[in-house]
Amino acid sequence: MPAALRPLLAFAVLLAGLLAGTTPQARAATAQDTSVTFRVQTTTAGEALLVTGDVPQLGSWDPAKAVPLGTTASSYPNWSADVRLPVGATVHYKYLKRSPAGTVTWESTPNRTLTVSPDAPGNHDSWNVSPVSATFRATATTSWGQDIYVTGDLPDLGSWDPAKAVPLTTGSATYPLWSGSHQLPPNTTVQYKYLRKDPDGTVTWENGDNRTVVTPPTGTLTVNDTWR
Repeated sequence: MPAALRPLLAFAVLLAGLLAGTTPQARAATAQDTSVTFRVQTTTAGEALLVTGDVPQLGSWDPAKAVPLGTTASSYPNWSADVRLPVGATVHYKYLKRSPAGTVTWESTPNRTLTVSPDAPGNHDSWNVSPVSATFRATATTSWGQDIYVTGDLPDLGSWDPAKAVPLTTGSATYPLWSGSHQLPPNTTVQYKYLRKDPDGTVTWENGDNRTVVTPPTGTLTVNDTWR
């Protein structure tokens, strides 16, 4: 190759690399999504059950684009579907039923809310029952890399499984206070406990008996605890 053409070839290779790194496909690959399971308990009279919401993955409130939920003879009347959603997004959603004739019936309760986390369990909902937004606040001293979680005796809190516990967060302005919110069923006695995870995955439970709280009929619930 003539020496005069070598700089031009090097520039072309560099330009191609830059363009390849900014293509839509490359940008899409960097997005962090996680699989979220939507679960709802309801009986039906031959209707299909679907979930929709304010993001394209849930059909953007369009019943024709809603995500169908499935059930089996052993799991009925519990229905579920897995949807990939971006981590950190706050999603508003609702369930609906569609009759064989195409008639759509929406839940009459307010929109539901979900903050997408790779660690938190999916929601366990009941048709036309408004959940309570529960905020867990725990004062806990940790070492660098350690995180605080809450789990309990409900599927919404991971059913005592540390791998499905709800993560709490903190910051430079709030530490050592850790907090996190999750939807829980109303009028329900909940047993729960905090745990700490090390960077290598080691789990340490707080001392003492299980904590207990009763969720209100409607609205919100906030608990303020100190690590034991």
